[in-house]
Amino acid sequence: MEFIPPGSLSGGRNLPLAVLGLVALSGAPALAQPGPSQTIACDVFIAGGGLGGVAAALEALGLGKRVCMSEITDWIGGQVSQQGVSALDERPLQRETNLFPYGYSQFRRRVREKYNGDPNPGKCWVSELCFAPRVGVQVLREMLEPYLRTGQLALFTDTVVKDLDVEGNRIRSVTTLTHTSKDPARGPNSLPLSHFLRDWYDPEPSERFSKRLTRFVPPPDRGGRRLDWMVIDATETGELLPLAGVPYRLGTDRWIPQEPSASTLGSDPYCTQGFTYTFVMERTADNQPLPEKPPGYDQPYHGRYYSYELPRFNFTNIFTYRRIHGSAEWNGPEPLRPGDRTMQNWTWGNDWRLSTAENNFVLTHEQLLASGQLQKGRWQGGLRPEALALAEAHAQGYFWWLVAGTSDYLLQKNDPTYSKPLYPNHVLLRGPESPMGTEHGLSRHPYIREGRRLIGRPSIGYPNGFTIYETDISRAHQNPALNPERPYLFYDGVGIGQYPIDFHPCVVNLDFERSPYEALDAPSPSFPYQVPLRALIPQKLDNLLAGAKNIATTHISNGAYRVHPVEWSIGAAAGTTAALALDRDATPQNFVEQTPEGSRLLSELQTILEQRGNPYRIPGATIFATKWADYR
Repeated sequence: MEFIPPGSLSGGRNLPLAVLGLVALSGAPALAQPGPSQTIACDVFIAGGGLGGVAAALEALGLGKRVCMSEITDWIGGQVSQQGVSALDERPLQRETNLFPYGYSQFRRRVREKYNGDPNPGKCWVSELCFAPRVGVQVLREMLEPYLRTGQLALFTDTVVKDLDVEGNRIRSVTTLTHTSKDPARGPNSLPLSHFLRDWYDPEPSERFSKRLTRFVPPPDRGGRRLDWMVIDATETGELLPLAGVPYRLGTDRWIPQEPSASTLGSDPYCTQGFTYTFVMERTADNQPLPEKPPGYDQPYHGRYYSYELPRFNFTNIFTYRRIHGSAEWNGPEPLRPGDRTMQNWTWGNDWRLSTAENNFVLTHEQLLASGQLQKGRWQGGLRPEALALAEAHAQGYFWWLVAGTSDYLLQKNDPTYSKPLYPNHVLLRGPESPMGTEHGLSRHPYIREGRRLIGRPSIGYPNGFTIYETDISRAHQNPALNPERPYLFYDGVGIGQYPIDFHPCVVNLDFERSPYEALDAPSPSFPYQVPLRALIPQKLDNLLAGAKNIATTHISNGAYRVHPVEWSIGAAAGTTAALALDRDATPQNFVEQTPEGSRLLSELQTILEQRGNPYRIPGATIFATKWADYR
């Protein structure tokens, strides 16, 4: 589904203007300041402290900009920390040639240093680097610490975006809402996210939390310029796009020649990729009492769903798949050892994929209108807490199935006599010192594979708005007008990536039927590909950039752009573009205009990206050379 708004949002709440300068707020204790509200000026405001947000901040900070960043949880890092997916999704080209963004390479190096140089602390087999989520957030905080210490960065954790003031073609201010625990024992990690989501968007103090509104504005000395500040949406679901009133897509897309894997039946706005609450479990020396079956386990979707998926998979395969602490390399049937820990993220396990008009997680534009969330001051995150609760129960049921279940939905279809063994010598790790750091043992935030995706600006060749299509990157489906041995080479490349088009498709009923709107149900090979700057630039607003998985992709191409190093590359490009646009008093759109001035600006941007260690092209990649594309 596409949302194309009829006009810009405008007006808004006017909080008292008292520019207090830049302060570093990194958690609840720092929020004990007088006054009901505060106004803070910064050059770049970043919504979302995931990998894209952190990457954007590091680049903008490194180029001398004052940055403010908000994050809904108390951990930054997104995929590698608060979402628990601390097994890096990478492919050989970038690893073997070190074509990662500089900050991402530093992150990988620093994680290994925390494990005394062990190249793969988890001895996992899905990746060459698996580690504890707690280590991920620790490393990222250390990377940001010099800027927090000097006050160049203001980091607001436990904070949501509540409102935007949009006037004409600019965002004039951003209002956030910070929640502070009244009782640490009943804080934000004492219960899963579904219990708190609505509370955190409500400005009124609640039983558990006090609240504080903060207004972010441009520096007062930049008046009269084309751009006085930049805003970057690096949220997990593209949260600022509906708030800002810019066109975006949600769910699957209609069939067009550039999307050969899309269905001819039309688009489905409710069908986004499945999302996942991860958890960590540990092998013990002795058998543990089997846990009590979770409430609701026997309801149609939950207990009936779980499966090893294929006969070649078993408990040991799945345990070692994303093992984050291991005492031996994976060598097939070798038994696990006490103390081994695994992070669980399994399609036919804790993925929550049921997505229909009644239970979808990311609300459509029509649902937002019906709920009143697009009215001024009534934004609640654009999400359905009830879907979160279902996913949380589903993840808890998956742990019970792993250790105490005997059914297997898929394997028993082919072999009704199959009975899954019990594995009682395992525990779910919980508590503040556990790898997830939560009392309930689930990740602080679900792993989001897909949310809202902006629609870029129309141009020649893109009359409906710029989009990265399946045929731009796919090996299986090439545009016949192009050389079939390479992807599309974008003139405005600002980053690179390499990963298959990987799907965890939604299901549309309790019989686990995959959406009829999506033909792909397994990773589809892709070429190494670029991140084009046009995919970061929304329509209508000149000072907003996408900085994470919300760039202008289709439902299909998003499957390749959503992974760790590519999200970092997107964020690094957004932060660099924001900084240079302010320095040159140019809008991001000016950089992609095919004029002498646009070419000069783009060339300067690409030069700065390379100088700062952020590759935007693959060496040797031309329309005549194809050998580089052989990496898989």
